[in-house]
Amino acid sequence: MTQHDTHTPSDCHYCGERAIGIGVGFTSARDKDPKWICAPCSLVLEDFRRVVRMDAYELKAIELVDEIAGEYCAEIGLTDMAEMSELERRMLWKTVWKGCGTSLRKLVRSNDAPF
Repeated sequence: MTQHDTHTPSDCHYCGERAIGIGVGFTSARDKDPKWICAPCSLVLEDFRRVVRMDAYELKAIELVDEIAGEYCAEIGLTDMAEMSELERRMLWKTVWKGCGTSLRKLVRSNDAPF
């Protein structure tokens, strides 16, 4: 079993995108995970700090991503994934991946309750 390298960023603690070398919550040698974050989330870090419970925000962000993905499918004129080319499917997943982070940051920044 390999040990996780806590000095190498991996996924953003907030949105799941590729993290950069900025970590939060690493206050002492006892802390195991510095909670790495991505560049876009680092810009709204103060907003994230006031959020008490992320789950509701994540669920609402998923609803928004569903709309974003539906808009993409409508743009290419396909509703059945089996009819999509490999490139179209990859672009759909890219749209969904980016949409999650963007939607989550938008919701947190809006200061509105996600429910």
